[in-house]
Amino acid sequence: MAYETILFDMDGVLLTGCHTDPDVYRRAVAATLADFGTDYDGEPSGLVRPDDVAEIRTTCDDLGLAAAPAWAYRERAATDIENERIAGGDRVPFEDVAVLSELAESRTLAVVSNNRQGTVRFAADYFDWPVEIARGRYPTLSAFGRCKPDGHLLRWTLDRLGTDDALFVGDRHTDVEAAHRVGIDAALLSRGDVPDGGPEPTHHIESLSELPDLL
Repeated sequence: MAYETILFDMDGVLLTGCHTDPDVYRRAVAATLADFGTDYDGEPSGLVRPDDVAEIRTTCDDLGLAAAPAWAYRERAATDIENERIAGGDRVPFEDVAVLSELAESRTLAVVSNNRQGTVRFAADYFDWPVEIARGRYPTLSAFGRCKPDGHLLRWTLDRLGTDDALFVGDRHTDVEAAHRVGIDAALLSRGDVPDGGPEPTHHIESLSELPDLL
């Protein structure tokens, strides 16, 4: 199929590592608590790896923190730490990311990730990916609550590119669900075992290098 635009998830698709290392968030939360003058003996999981916004708010209430500024600080601290790791070579693009240059000759490319906006933009610039938009989550509570499988990030990107003639390439079924929610096709990238569950993607691929023939 001749899609006008190809959207890519980042972690596990373009960049090695399925997600940000939890230690990055532990360090970011420690910095947040220290700078906010909050003493805490242990690791507040509701700030390190929260399941939802309600858990963040509850944790901040228990710590005597205002949730919105504490969360914004945590997100920006995590971005600084993660960007240093990327620049230091701890996370690098997969070899098959080289196909983006070929795809960009005839299509518009973009990155849409649940990762933080500052890291998504940094990675796209640092590795010089030929993408028109690099979109992640902003450092706000509401943005955390609208990560994929919510279609918000994809819808935002498609609207700014002015098209719905698009394919979203991700490595999780939540990526497929997000694509379905905004009415576009999805390609599920499986670099190893195929993820269990649904929904079913439009295409299954094992490498980004398959995309030119697929398209």
